[in-house]
Amino acid sequence: MDADQVEVDVPEGHARQARRVISRALDSWGLAHLSRSAVMVGHELVANALRHGMPPAILRLLRRGDVLIIEVGDGSEQVPRLSEIDNSTSMSGRGMRIVSKLARAWGVRPHPGGKTVWAEIALVQPAVRRSHRPA
Repeated sequence: MDADQVEVDVPEGHARQARRVISRALDSWGLAHLSRSAVMVGHELVANALRHGMPPAILRLLRRGDVLIIEVGDGSEQVPRLSEIDNSTSMSGRGMRIVSKLARAWGVRPHPGGKTVWAEIALVQPAVRRSHRPA
């Protein structure tokens, strides 16, 4: 596994493969504390590419400075968007909302023959603020 980058093709019907690839890369980089967020973000990006794009999806993980970049490319020019969701009836459409909540930034780079959707996750997660009551 490259020290700063991992890239794999994810064929149609194999979105779960992305979870394993991301977990292994983070473990090898000593970033297991990011697994929950990174796995959810990566899986959503891959699932969207396979569902709405043109397979195969290409998953790329890049460790750059203080950020983990998750990129997923596919052969479609259709750009993902945040959908309006009716929580009482909607069975899908939450993927990019999940990405938006967990990533510090995300976007789309169009290129000839498709696009790459990317998301950034900070390597150092903000400390959880706990309330403390004196005994």
